[in-house]
Amino acid sequence: MRLLGQVGVPLLLLMGSPLLAQQVRFIDVTTTTQRVELRYPPAPPIANGYGGGYGVGSIVDCGTDSRDPRSLTVYLQSVIPRDNDAKKPFEIEFKVLNTGQVALQLPVSPHHSDLQTSDASTTFTYMSLALAVSTVEDRSSIGYVELYGKPDAPDTLITLNPGEWLRVEARVEFDLKLPPAGTISLVPGYWLRQVTFHPHPGGFSRAAQNICINNEPMPAVLVHRN
Repeated sequence: MRLLGQVGVPLLLLMGSPLLAQQVRFIDVTTTTQRVELRYPPAPPIANGYGGGYGVGSIVDCGTDSRDPRSLTVYLQSVIPRDNDAKKPFEIEFKVLNTGQVALQLPVSPHHSDLQTSDASTTFTYMSLALAVSTVEDRSSIGYVELYGKPDAPDTLITLNPGEWLRVEARVEFDLKLPPAGTISLVPGYWLRQVTFHPHPGGFSRAAQNICINNEPMPAVLVHRN
């Protein structure tokens, strides 16, 4: 069953910049196996029962400001239930629209691994954009697809001018179990981050900084699962 959640481009954007209101990129992740594993140097020899082989992470949060000219809004254009796949139960088309007054730079590569250099010991910084859905019935049940980019990796970042949008189609993986059947309500969301990956012998650390910009909340889309 295919349910649509069409939402038009804001009227002020259309009136002010009619030529900018356009799709600039389509990213299809439905038939792509994302390369997401990052490498790190091998662990040192175990001594006294202790060794490497671990990873740690941190996230620094922030807040939005109504005076900020930046705004990004994510819409659910369509949702197709995949009742035979408990891990990726939905195929979703997202519309990622710059609803602000200034250009935004966004990551667009589905492949995390491609951002790493040939030297697995090198620290590097990248951007990530997660396009997410959560259920109204249980907001802790979240599914998302993530895109990546950095300035020195060609064609992994894109500039989205006001009124322009990306269209992203993906089979969304949920990290928590959904009800097996019935009607649920899905709401879209996203998080945008700058992340620094620090590899070290036997493991890594990852430090993320949320990039908080304004967004327009979108209504829920009802989806029936058999």
